[in-house]
Amino acid sequence: MAELQALASAPATRKGPPCSIGAFLARTQPSTADALRIALNTPTIAAKAIADTLARHGETVTAYTVARHRRRGETNGCRCAR
Repeated sequence: MAELQALASAPATRKGPPCSIGAFLARTQPSTADALRIALNTPTIAAKAIADTLARHGETVTAYTVARHRRRGETNGCRCAR
């Protein structure tokens, strides 16, 4: 039954496209990424405000995508690491 144990310990396969917020954080300048992380972790900043700000700078992101990224690690969140 070692084969079953190996299956259980194998990394999960990723399905679907990567999170657009996570992709943006990975490719943007560190200072911009830090500012976005602070905004994402501030519950009083609405997801729509973050999405609108990113859209003004050329990023196609919806408020739903921002909200889903904020729930990362939960069953209804994105796949980015918490």
